[in-house]
Amino acid sequence: MTDVRYFTGSGHAQEIALACAEALGEPALPLREPLRKNAVLLLVFPVYCERVPPPVAAYLKACGAERAVFIAAYGGMSYGRALYDAQTLFRGKVIAAAYVPTEHAYTQDGYPFGATTLVPLFEKVLSGEGTAVLVPKGRRHLLSGAPGLRSRLGVRLVRSSRCSGCGVCERVCPMHAMRAGKPNSRCIRCLSCVRTCPEGALSFRLSPLLRAYLRRRRKNETRLFL
Repeated sequence: MTDVRYFTGSGHAQEIALACAEALGEPALPLREPLRKNAVLLLVFPVYCERVPPPVAAYLKACGAERAVFIAAYGGMSYGRALYDAQTLFRGKVIAAAYVPTEHAYTQDGYPFGATTLVPLFEKVLSGEGTAVLVPKGRRHLLSGAPGLRSRLGVRLVRSSRCSGCGVCERVCPMHAMRAGKPNSRCIRCLSCVRTCPEGALSFRLSPLLRAYLRRRRKNETRLFL
């Protein structure tokens, strides 16, 4: 029995979660949905600035699951030590984990997600094998310790005159950072607001420094820890 849960901003982690759910014969649900007793938690989340997104970090500390599988989606740059951090935050046993490349939310480069690379992970989950894994620590960028600040310096949210004040962005924001289409200092630039705005009134602009960084050759490596 596996409970597939996801946190997503631009939609890529949700796409992976849906593929996992189909392979395991389970539904894929957002974090707010409760877990079944004794179920294995399969959690899919994006890597933000080489780290675990704050809502996911809070969830891992409090979810109460005893066993978990973590899948971290990264946009072809660096995944840092996101899985290591997730394992450290989680109080239970991690039985499998993976870094999976996807399209980058800020460049929208069209890189496709391929579920076939995750087949060995699905096989382990379906087998019921509960052997724990240890995710290596890995390296991370000097500025990865301040993902909110790093995002705010590199990404500016723009509200156009099409904004009707409907409040959708406020309701979907996982950080409760939006007011009338404008973010406050809690914003992590996950782009949930941009993706779900019914008026198409929100967009984003990248700083020259971030644009230059994102022009580096992308990494398409899937890493499994089984």
